Formats: sequence, structure tokens, C-alpha cells
Amino acid sequence: MPEVTLERPTPNDGAQLGRVCFEAFKDIAESHGFENDFPSLQFAQMVVGGSIAAEDVYSVCARLDGALAGSNFLTLRDEVGGVGPVSVDPPRQGHGIGRKLMNEMLEHARRDGIERVRLVQDAFNVTSMSLYASLGFDTKHPLGLLELKPGAAANGDVRPMEESDHDSTDALCREIYKVHRRNDIPAAGRFGGAPLVIERGGRLRGYIAPSILGHAVAETEVDMLALLAEAARNASEGPLPLRMLCPLTSGGLLRGALAAGHRLKKMLNLMALGPYEEPDGVWLPSILY
Repeated sequence: MPEVTLERPTPNDGAQLGRVCFEAFKDIAESHGFENDFPSLQFAQMVVGGSIAAEDVYSVCARLDGALAGSNFLTLRDEVGGVGPVSVDPPRQGHGIGRKLMNEMLEHARRDGIERVRLVQDAFNVTSMSLYASLGFDTKHPLGLLELKPGAAANGDVRPMEESDHDSTDALCREIYKVHRRNDIPAAGRFGGAPLVIERGGRLRGYIAPSILGHAVAETEVDMLALLAEAARNASEGPLPLRMLCPLTSGGLLRGALAAGHRLKKMLNLMALGPYEEPDGVWLPSILY
């Protein structure tokens, strides 16, 4: 019987675990006709290596008969724990490694008193959906991955976020998203553009931390669409075009985004374990929650 063991990864494991992550996401995506979320091996290694090194991320890896076989991460920047990426080497799947990695994350959350744990999974991946549901996660919102199209002209109401905005953005996030994500904003900026706010009538109406790891909240759909257009206009060149997640239950926002030229690439699900309060307003989640 093959032996599966868990341990904390070291920086020296980053290259191999990044390869595992790249191959695992490539295998499941291409088998369903989608592109890999990780556009290159080097990008996957950067993400995994960065997660291993981060002080606010709990990481665990699995070995199958001594060989590295998978990894999982729990981001702990704010009051909600965000799971992912979870990956198991395709040749080593079928030995319960994914379940062991998830159980370790949930046990760590319990040890640290983290009541709310969330994740986002690909809707086409019925295997991961079955695993997460069996562990107690509930599906809260279907999501669409939008590839953003830059706005034709600058919007004078949208400007870079400043340090003096942080109390206002935090209050707006709590009002709309029902949790605070203050520490997520600078982290998202490492993978996308600088955070932006929209201000009208002397009052801040919304903000965006633009990247797949980022999120956004706004008072109205018009404000959110302005933020999306300006974020895409300002986005730096990267391995992928700027992409954000949109709740498919926000029909007006989705129609507005499509009319603006943003492209729907695939569908995902936001899942939660523990207390969950429905957002109240216009919001975009990150790939973690």
C-alpha cells in the first residue's frame, strides 16, 4: 500500500511543487477544453514558491512513497482563510492525497480559531467539487471569469488608491462584502495593477484591487464597470491579460461587463465553510474568496 505523508514544504521544494501544480492544473483544464490557469511552468513555480515563503500563508505538501506529490495553501491575511491552489501530481492521483491536504488545512484553521474558510473551484472539475462538498463546504455563488477590455478613455472619477483611503475602503468592504480584506489589497497588487478608487461628489464609492487574487466592491454597477475599465487600461503587461471574477447572480453587472467588451472565459464556484453572510451590494471576489 503506497504511503502518503504530509509535511511543511521548504523553499527548496518550490520548484518541484510548482511543477506539480502546473501539470495538475494543465491536465484537468485541457481535458475539459480550457486553458491552464498557470500560463507557464515558471509562473506556477513563482506562485507556489512565493506562497511557501509568505509568512501569512500556511503551506503543506504531500509525499507518496517519499516523492513530492502535491501541495495546498491557506492564506491568512484577514479574517477569512482562503484555500488554494490545491494540486496533486496527475500520475499520483487516486491515493487520497487531495483529501489529506484539505483535512490538514481545515485542522490548521481549527487550531488557529479561524471560523470562516472559503475557496473558489472550477465548475467543470466535478472531482474537486465532490471533495469540497464532502468536507462540509457549501456552494454560495456561481462565478464567471472575465478577461477585461481597457476603457477607451480615462475616467476622471477613478484614481489611484492612497493610504488615506484605507479606512474608507475598509468600511465599504465591511458594508458590502461583510468582512474586511484590508491586507489583501497590497498582496493583490503584486500580481496585477495598482489599486484604484472611484470618487464622486467628494465621497468614495468603490475600489478595486485588480488581479485574479484581487477583489472589488462598489455602491453601484456603473461604479464597478468604471473601475473595471480603468483597471484594464492601467494594467501592466503580464503573462495573462487582466482577469477578475464576477458573481453570475449579478445579472445586470454581467450584462454590463459583456456590453463593455469584457469576455467570459469560464465558470467557477465560490464555496464556504463556517459562518457566511451574503454580500449586500456590488462585489467581485478573488480566486481565494
